[in-house]
Amino acid sequence: MVNIEIEGVNFNYKSIKALESVTAKIESGVFVGLLGPNGSGKTTLLKCLSGMLKPKVGSIFFDGKNLEIFSGSDLAKNFSVVFTDAIETPQMEVFDIIATARHPWTGWLGSLSSKDIGSINKALEILDIKDFVTRRFNELSDGQKQKVLIARALAQEARVLLLDEPVAHLDIRHQIEVLGLIKRITKERNLITIGALHDINLASLFCDSAILLSEGKVISIGPIDSVLTDENIKRAFHISTIVKKHPITNSLYVVPLCTPELKSVQPRALKVHIICGGGTGTSLMRALLEHGYRISAGVLNILDTDYEAACTLGIPVVSDAPFSSISEEAHKANLRMIEDSNVVVLSDTPFGRGNLRNLGAAIMALEKGLVTIVVNGKPIQERDFTGGYAQDSYIELRKRGAIFVKSYDEVLPVLQELECKLGIHV
Repeated sequence: MVNIEIEGVNFNYKSIKALESVTAKIESGVFVGLLGPNGSGKTTLLKCLSGMLKPKVGSIFFDGKNLEIFSGSDLAKNFSVVFTDAIETPQMEVFDIIATARHPWTGWLGSLSSKDIGSINKALEILDIKDFVTRRFNELSDGQKQKVLIARALAQEARVLLLDEPVAHLDIRHQIEVLGLIKRITKERNLITIGALHDINLASLFCDSAILLSEGKVISIGPIDSVLTDENIKRAFHISTIVKKHPITNSLYVVPLCTPELKSVQPRALKVHIICGGGTGTSLMRALLEHGYRISAGVLNILDTDYEAACTLGIPVVSDAPFSSISEEAHKANLRMIEDSNVVVLSDTPFGRGNLRNLGAAIMALEKGLVTIVVNGKPIQERDFTGGYAQDSYIELRKRGAIFVKSYDEVLPVLQELECKLGIHV
């Protein structure tokens, strides 16, 4: 049995503190969820674990050895990484992409042995992607691409899997399929798997344990049931919740609460429509309600965390069926709700083919003269799983005068300034 020990790790991006005194011990055979709001340090911690970043203070040990003594080849043999920026050579065929995982094990000529080919074929079989092994990567659907990247990680035969939001851009069916597969492989191969996940409810369903981060600090660490408590979630996400046990799955699920203090807030005249998804809009909804703004949201798939939050908070929402792309009917309803608003706020949600119409709705809002605020804390390049269409839409949003901000904290000052300019008062 191997383990990872993180001892008092600090990391800064120049003057910005990303990790502070992070300490944890993780053993093999366990799927660990890295949880926390945007900017909490999840991706930075994964990069420190992979050797891509070196801690400013503290140490990371793998199997009793400090990562600092590992060569690049040794790191590649032991750590397999799947980050959201995916792959730089989309024209390559699927087999060739997966074959790159065997480079740490091949000789100096880089030729594949029968064992290497066997490892590749085994990964193809596990992920059930043999049927499109000769297709180009850029021809695949988002779900197929993600399976290819995970197959490549498995073909590497490393002992640690590091996954950065592995299902953020997938529909709920593919999310369940991929996370279930990751959990099974973790047990079967006795791996250490650490995955940064956006959706707390999915983490509860599939992760054995969790590390909950906020502002680079560990809020809680341990078995998933001990980490996901009302108090811990409030400390990390600054929202009130009820954590319940599902009667069928026996896993925990988290429901955001509309607390009594929201009902006494003096309402404002400004009406805000939020385009979000995957849990990226929940804290923003709460914050705007606390300041008295009238809010609507859409389009959100039923079962999406933001959908559940909107319903719990009593926010009007345009919804669509789970496991589906945004329908024409839902898109038109979303546009009607936008027309009834003064401002549109676009969260930094990931975009796949299924929710691309929400970007079109934001552009149409600008065409109709509505102020549109775009939260781009995590650059769109890292959230675009549409083959570049989402990035093109963001370029269009800039051209048409959308206001870009880097965090949700910057949204409120923009709204307040807008109220002054428009002469809209509480």
